[in-house]
Amino acid sequence: MKTRTVAGAALFAAVLAACGSSSSKSSSSTTTTAASGSSSTSATAAPTAAPVVKTSSNSKFGTIVVDTTGATLYTLTSGGAAVPCTSSACVAVWPPLLLPSGVTSAVGSGVSGVATVSVAGGTQVTQGGLPLYRFAGDGAAGDAKGDGISSFGGTWHVVKVGAAAGGATTSSSTGGSGSGY
Repeated sequence: MKTRTVAGAALFAAVLAACGSSSSKSSSSTTTTAASGSSSTSATAAPTAAPVVKTSSNSKFGTIVVDTTGATLYTLTSGGAAVPCTSSACVAVWPPLLLPSGVTSAVGSGVSGVATVSVAGGTQVTQGGLPLYRFAGDGAAGDAKGDGISSFGGTWHVVKVGAAAGGATTSSSTGGSGSGY
């Protein structure tokens, strides 16, 4: 009888331990710091999160990348290279897409090449190595009024899903020199 009780208690403890280990999932995230180009990898416990970015159909640009609220996402580039938007004037018009509090890694639904970079104020979501931003001039989900605006040292482009490496490409400028934002 004593042997069965000890064996039963050991089995119960093993099942309980197995249940505990299956409920705490850990994920590995890689963060690249834009200024230094260095990378660090760390394992952290992360809750399952909804996608931070996803795709959406846009009548002008086709399939584009948007945030969870449907806000169109943009990149700022000059000659194909990322241009940082860090001044308070830039961030006021082009808010960066930062990970929500408590979320430790970026997830993309239908979007490949999603990662993060550490910036002042949090962890910014990137796609294809380019930081993602919203445009204050877009009033509703799906608006894409910021495409082609030249300001803050580069040109703003809607992030379109396409055939380029990383599964997305920026759209070509549709004209106009922008409104000086």
